[in-house]
Parts: sequence; C-alpha cells; structure tokens
Amino acid sequence: MNSETRMGLLNLHDAFLNAALMEREKWKAEVDPDPNRFHISDHGRFERAWVTYLYVLVEAWNSAQMAPVREYVSSVVSVHALQELLAAGKRKGHLRQMREVRNYMCHRDKRKYWDDGRLAVCGQLEYHVKLHAAFSTVLLAAMRAGNDQGAGC
Repeated sequence: MNSETRMGLLNLHDAFLNAALMEREKWKAEVDPDPNRFHISDHGRFERAWVTYLYVLVEAWNSAQMAPVREYVSSVVSVHALQELLAAGKRKGHLRQMREVRNYMCHRDKRKYWDDGRLAVCGQLEYHVKLHAAFSTVLLAAMRAGNDQGAGC
C-alpha cells in the first residue's frame, strides 16, 4: 500500500471513529419513554449526530478521492456486504434521509427547526446499525491487513 492510500484509509478510519463516538454516546443516553420528546432528548440528539457522521463516512467512501483506497480495501477484504447495504440504502431512500439529517445538523443557517432532517432518523435504526457494523468490519480488516503488510495503519 502506498502512502497516499494509507493516508486515505486513515482518513476513512478517522471519519468512522467520529461516528462511533456518537453511536456510543447515543446508547449511554437515557431513552425517554415519551416518543414525542425523542427529538429534544439527548438520546435523539446523539442519534442525529451519529447519523450525521455516518453519512460523512458514506460521502468520503464514495468520493473520487477515495477510489484508490476502495480499490486497496477491496483487494484485502470483501466489501460485498457494505456495497450491498449502500446500494439498498440508495434504492430505499435511507441515504437520502441520512443526507437530510446531515444537512439539518450542519447547515442550520439554511434549515428550519422542523426541517425534514430533524426526524429523518426515525424508523431507520436497523439500517444505521447494519451500515455502521459493515463499515466497522471492512475498515478494521483493511487496517489489520495494512499492519500485516508493514504499512503501519
């Protein structure tokens, strides 16, 4: 693996770690028994933050800049399950909803309080968990392969 690919893989891993941090905090936060308060609860806020960073990872993974990294990763680990999830997410609208969450969270200058992105996480948990796990599996295996090759990932 060349140094540019190694830095790209580290970049993806860093994006994943941001999502992982928010995902851990989400599960630590108490779930309010009143579903009408989800959007103002810490649990709901962490969930939106998690999905925001998970979508940033999706964008990075799909970027032209990461093409050599995707090529390397797919040469050392199967990315089939991840690619299937991304394709299903696009087809079923999960990725569009994730983008709405990201836009709501990061572009408040252009978004209203009751913007679509505020509640776009609702009903999407299963997909987000699967996508997070797929990225975790792929990136961890690719990092291990890089270490085994002496690339220092």
